[in-house]
Amino acid sequence: MERGLTRRSFLRLLLLVLTAIGQTSPAPTHSDHRPLETKRTHLHTVLEATKNFICKKSQPRAYSLMDLMQHLPSESARRPVYIVLKRCDSYAGCCNSPDLSCAPVESSIYYEEMEIVMSSLKTNSSRRTWIRVRQHGECSCELSTGQKEPEPSIEIL
Repeated sequence: MERGLTRRSFLRLLLLVLTAIGQTSPAPTHSDHRPLETKRTHLHTVLEATKNFICKKSQPRAYSLMDLMQHLPSESARRPVYIVLKRCDSYAGCCNSPDLSCAPVESSIYYEEMEIVMSSLKTNSSRRTWIRVRQHGECSCELSTGQKEPEPSIEIL
């Protein structure tokens, strides 16, 4: 049982690292007519990348403002299309156990107010308003709950 858990943990970690490495390579363009190249990464390089990507600092995540504000039936967010929030989530850094997950340090959570443009479906007009969002500061490895992280909540001021 423990050997199976260790192997599964290693495979999950390897997948996370390979995903992170893949995101840093340049995107292929449509003008390239040659097939995509495959790059091999040796285990020691994968382990080094994991060691260097520790769960410590929050990472930027882009969220569709319209998706986050869909609970408002009579208004919709117009600008910006996306907001960037700092998050400590399961993709923000590596922990050294599969039972741990990257999570925000409670004392480092803070709130930020952002100005946005809302459109009213009733009056066919737009207005500027402010929202308050929760930002994560520092991260640490915490016991994983196995639950999906909730979407950020937005408060209209």
